Amino acid sequence: MIKNIVFDMGNVLTVYNAREYIYGYVGSEEDFRWIKNHLCGSVEWLQMDRGTITDEEAADSVCRRVPEHLHAVVKRFISEYRMVQPPNPPMEELVEELHRNGYDLYLMSNTSHRFRIFSRDIRPIRYMKGIWISCEHGLLKPEPEAYLDFFKTFSIKPEESFFIDDSPANIEAAGNLGMKGCVYYGDIKELRNDLRENGIKVRRDP
Repeated sequence: MIKNIVFDMGNVLTVYNAREYIYGYVGSEEDFRWIKNHLCGSVEWLQMDRGTITDEEAADSVCRRVPEHLHAVVKRFISEYRMVQPPNPPMEELVEELHRNGYDLYLMSNTSHRFRIFSRDIRPIRYMKGIWISCEHGLLKPEPEAYLDFFKTFSIKPEESFFIDDSPANIEAAGNLGMKGCVYYGDIKELRNDLRENGIKVRRDP
């Protein structure tokens, strides 16, 4: 029987359109590609999420390989990244319903130390019994060790837990360790159907 529902953050609890977000900082397709590939898709980005380098160290490293006119953009992008989190109202409603129905709710997210600041404005966070963020554990999804650490941290059993993430790789990794789950593609009706099929008490989406 499922007792625990585990949520990812970006594009699950909150909405995130990478292209739209990056274009808030740049004005050309060329600059968009620089930021997308050499910052958001960088080793430094993963290291920030793992908690092994600071924001300042990451910015200095990335600036060594991007055009000079983007240096200020890189530093501002890192310092402001997702400090404003667009809400996902259908998911907020689902989280509240699951809480009312007696499930223990958890967050498991790859994110940097900025999370402890911007998360204050994410409404579903108030319902979370436990919060696991990668930078505080030195591990990243979909590494198996990340899930094992998550289970140990909160003393929960994978077979009693259900994971909702927007990454198929993360769901597969969880499944390999006994935690069922489903990929959330932005369709709340589909998600509710998946939850009910797994014996989780939620109403049908109207």
